[in-house]
Amino acid sequence: MKRVGVAMAAAVAVALGLAFTLGLLGGTPRGAGDNGDGYRLFCGAGLVPATPTHTANWRGGVVLDFDRGAPCADPQPSSAGTILKAAAGGHGPFSLTTLGWTYVLLVFLVTLLAAWAVQAHGSRRLLFLLPPAAPLLEPPFARFFLSTFGEPAGLFGAYTMLCGVAVIAATRVEDGVARLAALVLVGAGGVVAGLAKIGFLPLLVMAVLVCAVTGARLGHGRWWTARLIGPALAVMLALEAIVPVRASLAWQDRHFAEANAVNVVYTLALVDLPGSAPALGLPAAAQDKAGDGYFPKGPDAQAGGEVVRSDPHGIRNKVWTMLFERPAVLARVTGIAMEATYDRGLTYLPDQPWTPASTPPVSTAAADNGVGFGAGVLQHWAAEVSLPGWPSLLVLIGMAAGVVALVRRRGRYGLVPGIAAASALGVAAMTVLGDGYFELAKHVWLAGYLLDVTALSLGIVLVPALVRARARTATGETATPAIGLPGQGPRQGPPR
Repeated sequence: MKRVGVAMAAAVAVALGLAFTLGLLGGTPRGAGDNGDGYRLFCGAGLVPATPTHTANWRGGVVLDFDRGAPCADPQPSSAGTILKAAAGGHGPFSLTTLGWTYVLLVFLVTLLAAWAVQAHGSRRLLFLLPPAAPLLEPPFARFFLSTFGEPAGLFGAYTMLCGVAVIAATRVEDGVARLAALVLVGAGGVVAGLAKIGFLPLLVMAVLVCAVTGARLGHGRWWTARLIGPALAVMLALEAIVPVRASLAWQDRHFAEANAVNVVYTLALVDLPGSAPALGLPAAAQDKAGDGYFPKGPDAQAGGEVVRSDPHGIRNKVWTMLFERPAVLARVTGIAMEATYDRGLTYLPDQPWTPASTPPVSTAAADNGVGFGAGVLQHWAAEVSLPGWPSLLVLIGMAAGVVALVRRRGRYGLVPGIAAASALGVAAMTVLGDGYFELAKHVWLAGYLLDVTALSLGIVLVPALVRARARTATGETATPAIGLPGQGPRQGPPR
């Protein structure tokens, strides 16, 4: 009962913190204004913005109130759309605050299960859940729960998956029920995040890999039975994801194949591979348009746009081939995507509710937010970040901690920064390969959350070790300490 009570208290604290951050408990609701992407999901739920124009994009505020209409024929396949439909079930007017409360409830349930399972060897291991939970309450991330984007489902799924990884790091194979709960969290989180939008697919891949190498022994079965549950779940996840992933890719091709190809060619290839126009079959004049994205003028604004329009997949594949043949360039462009996570605030998306007095933005380009309109705009923006190169370094440190944790018999909390860092890297790489630098800061926004989790979890790994090392140095102690990493417990027998 104590374990359940502590878990309940932790879940209530996180849920209330999220509700206060969103302004759902007094104050003004805080969300993320629509840039035009929201229609892809709310039209599938039969929602119509309650504004004079019946649109929600670029209104100068967050449209919270919706009326009912007929669902559109081809909404974006997304786990976020599924959650939105569930929240908007019924008839009559719908408020986006209901969606916010839905996510608060989901976060409460996930935290409750994770907090219960992580205490298998003591309540102090609740500290393991702090890195995933603390960034979740940051306004730049939390406010997206009041939006009609795919990002909130990606954020919730990432939180769920990392809570599961934290439980795995804090438990042993013999903790059967706790380990089973962890596998459920990892699998469910990976599915929700990976199917929110195609750019978040690396989180589903990471969830499959984590399940494949995680053991859980239920009861007193033979040792080899402990190795079956995780891999079996991994196979189920992989098979379950085939149909929705293919549907998402097909939808993306139907609606944005041309736009994505233009962005990859003009905002990425011609910027970071200068002189590549002839190799891509473009006229030399195309180089003068380097940095210009598809929106708002379309392919006709680019010299050679008709070449991209005629074969968007072929020219995009040429760019990918050129990047893979030049690993240094690929690393550099991925590093730029990582640095764009500094702009997780996305100030061009307003956070205050829309009212009839709200003023639409003068320009929807928002070039000063890392969107990447115009030649040199993104590079100028990236050059002004406070700590250039730090996100990439953080990813390398986090992944190194994950590798060390995999080969250790004890103190495996390094799995959390390792999985978070690898997921952030995957999101950044998918972004630049899929849509170039266009609206880069928003597309790598989830990677910003994953990097915050990486930094905090590295602190849990490194700070106690540094404190113990300093204490041993101060006392002249050279023997192995009795206590290992937080929550590891005392060593029994000789080191091995």
